[in-house]
Amino acid sequence: MLETITNTLNIPKSRKITFTVPDNIPLGQAEVILIIRPSLEEEQKISEDESLFKLSGTLKNSKTFCGDSILLQKQMRQEWNE
Repeated sequence: MLETITNTLNIPKSRKITFTVPDNIPLGQAEVILIIRPSLEEEQKISEDESLFKLSGTLKNSKTFCGDSILLQKQMRQEWNE
């Protein structure tokens, strides 16, 4: 079972945060992945070029987009013509 929980909190100077999970999460060992996303104010300060640069390399290990990039583009364009 995968559960996504979204919460907004302030990171204190101590850099320690606590998080209470809902009662429907089973007890016991679990893998927890923490994703830190800047506040909307911070995100708006990022230019379009910087925003695009942040995406650079994100598909590098993608199973969908691996292999010959030219062949992949041709296949995708052929789907449009079908």
